[in-house]
Amino acid sequence: MNLPLYQPFTNEWITFGLFFAGILALVGAAEFLQYRKNVHPESSRKFVHVLVGLLVAGCPFIFSSNIPPMTLAAIFIAVNTVSLKSESLKGMHTTERKTYGTVYFPVSFLILAACFWEKPITLILSMLIMAIADTVAGIAGSRAKEPRKFRLWKDAKSMEGSLAMFLTTFFIVYVGTDVFAWLFGAAFYIPLPILIGLAGFVAAAAAISEAVSCKGSDNLSVPLVSAIMYELYLINYTHGSLPDFMLWTLGSGAVFILAYPLRMLSASGTAGAFLMGLLVFGTNGFAGAVPLLVFFILSSALSKFGSQKIPKESNRNVIQVLANGGAGTIILVWNFFFPFDGAMLMFLGSVAAAAADTWATEIGFFSRTKPRHIVSMKQVKKGTSGGVTFLGTIGSVLGAVSIAVTGFFIGIEQEFLWMIAAAGFAGSLADSVLGGTLQAKFLCESCNKKTESREHCGGKSQHTGGLKWIDNDMVNFLNTITGALIIYFISF
Repeated sequence: MNLPLYQPFTNEWITFGLFFAGILALVGAAEFLQYRKNVHPESSRKFVHVLVGLLVAGCPFIFSSNIPPMTLAAIFIAVNTVSLKSESLKGMHTTERKTYGTVYFPVSFLILAACFWEKPITLILSMLIMAIADTVAGIAGSRAKEPRKFRLWKDAKSMEGSLAMFLTTFFIVYVGTDVFAWLFGAAFYIPLPILIGLAGFVAAAAAISEAVSCKGSDNLSVPLVSAIMYELYLINYTHGSLPDFMLWTLGSGAVFILAYPLRMLSASGTAGAFLMGLLVFGTNGFAGAVPLLVFFILSSALSKFGSQKIPKESNRNVIQVLANGGAGTIILVWNFFFPFDGAMLMFLGSVAAAAADTWATEIGFFSRTKPRHIVSMKQVKKGTSGGVTFLGTIGSVLGAVSIAVTGFFIGIEQEFLWMIAAAGFAGSLADSVLGGTLQAKFLCESCNKKTESREHCGGKSQHTGGLKWIDNDMVNFLNTITGALIIYFISF
């Protein structure tokens, strides 16, 4: 596809300047509507959201390079962050709930412009879904007389809003695929049943992403998930693997629905794990999905068994799911679109690190001796971040080995298995060091209990030590990144 379809000026930075001025004019119009015409703040925010979304969706029509659109996104990430912190530009930011959506919006566009510029139809459709379908969902949910509320995570959603999200996304993908293919002169034909399946698949993924969002995170998750799922569906179709992909989608959906009553995952964790499974299977088939399944099943079983002996929360939310499997999923998705050597080994290293850390925690709970701090080696209470025991260390090794053994069954050569196990164990050690040094510590003002959570007893906890942004979930995420990086440095 030759971009752009229409070039207003030979120098694209002139176009950029006018484009930038146009967005500023829209923001100014929103401020005017709110303060001079007494328009409700939520309405002015939707006004900016839709029109700016439509404008940036049109970038492939007028820009040949993605540098100006990416520059535009970077500028507004900074501007929106500053204005949100200073509580200015209320016509763009003010909502009835706290949200960071105006920051997530340009972040999502920056990623899409960087990664999908050569696939303009995908970029345009995903931005239209965010601009139009997300807005329609909000309107449908707020105007329903008796909305049927549900809560997958922190923000309450409505069945009416989710249905509107699904139907609007379906229409955008169904109509937009052919329309934009014709406009860009794309030489491909999609049979009607496949096109209907494509629209339904992307619409379902977008609706789930919107339903599990919190504080405006749908402005990031919806366009990215929509773009990747759109591409995965079409690529699996052209490669003849679409039936397997759809069978996995239906089968994994059924498994997660059945597993939810067992409280292995929370509602948000179930939705997040389902989407993660689609991304992993869609990019790598069973070779990618099996290690994650092994980790999920064995770790959940250990957690459930441990909770019967020692009362503790065993069901994971979406953030905890992403903390353990997000890094590996990103590696496989990136490798799918931009192949690089060693991706599968790095993926297994990240999963092995997650398994090693989880097994160390679950098995370490049964230790009869008090744990020792990994840095000071002083005895600490059970559950203290950075505390290690001999039994927990054995559990860490076993967890890493379990993923290494899984690698053998999916075709990884034996010479690499020790690397996977070693990377997993090393990642678990790094987790303990970070947990015992930099991890944030909080105090619940209600029950006066020390905790690792930002929220406790239904309210915010007081930060008492460590780096505030490095909570337990961030430590787990860094643990999986460590496992992947160790594989990279060992093998390359």
